[in-house]
Amino acid sequence: MATGFHGGGGAHREPMPEKPMEGVGASYRPDIKMTPTGHLCGALAAGIIIIGYVFGRRSPDDDITCASELTFELHRRFEEEMGTKNCSVLRPFQQKITSDPEKDEKGHCGNTYGAGAKLAVEVILSAKDVCHLCPEMEIPS
Repeated sequence: MATGFHGGGGAHREPMPEKPMEGVGASYRPDIKMTPTGHLCGALAAGIIIIGYVFGRRSPDDDITCASELTFELHRRFEEEMGTKNCSVLRPFQQKITSDPEKDEKGHCGNTYGAGAKLAVEVILSAKDVCHLCPEMEIPS
């Protein structure tokens, strides 16, 4: 569900392939350059999707306060920890800290996705502390 958020909300392939499915997986092909849009970090967007899945409304009349407050808190924590929510700022930084030179050239953001996933889990598990209107979480043992 969150794949389209990579690169800050998608990317454009250059050169554009002749056939629609040609170049699928292009981020792993040296002959096709991926130009990300560079907006909201996909790691943050993925966390927002999960919050919506867990705490989102099930019908149009449901109260959205819990999901909204948790999403706001995730934004706050993400920016506090990462320094920004903007892919175009995070992506070059990721390239500098990735230990694999091949991945550096391709702009992989594994560290950012790991940090974003951790933050999303922390926010979800502390939902009741973040917003008293959130339902109690039952965590399986």
